Amino acid sequence: MPKIIEDEQVYLAALQTIMERGYAGATTKQLAEAANMSEVTLFRKYGSKAELIRQAITAMAEQLEFESVTRYTGDVGVDLLRVVEMYQGAAKDKGKFIYTIIMEVQRYPELTAAISTPLAMFNRIGHLLARYQAEGVLRQEHPMHALAGLLGPLIATNMMRNVVQDVPFPPPDLGNHVAAFLNGRYLSQ
Repeated sequence: MPKIIEDEQVYLAALQTIMERGYAGATTKQLAEAANMSEVTLFRKYGSKAELIRQAITAMAEQLEFESVTRYTGDVGVDLLRVVEMYQGAAKDKGKFIYTIIMEVQRYPELTAAISTPLAMFNRIGHLLARYQAEGVLRQEHPMHALAGLLGPLIATNMMRNVVQDVPFPPPDLGNHVAAFLNGRYLSQ
């Protein structure tokens, strides 16, 4: 009887292998070995390396319960704090992989589909910001620019923390981060 290997186990093995070797450096044979299955089974089940990575990223993103994270409450500070807490938690758990994939997508267009779910998440944050802009709470700017202002400093800090591990980067104070973001964007003070 064939052994049953859960998708989640395969996804974790694939993400780890991509993180260690990069997309081009991770062969389907290596992905299969890491997942403790044959290369034929891996190919039959997932079709291609790009499809496996797309499914793994989608599964990882779905664990974030993003719809509840981007829920509108009418309190911009509370809503944005919830968003950055979710982002920071994801970055802590999977940050190295996230940054690896960002770099790999630029080189391998077949990975573009793999990031469709995370891009949809960013769009939801953009819609949340746009709603506060439409209500006159935040100044008008393209929602994706506002999103970059909200998450960009966290992304940069997390990337530096991952690259320069011997330099102590204290964890960001997310409440202060949101307050500073809002200070520059409130329509009326």
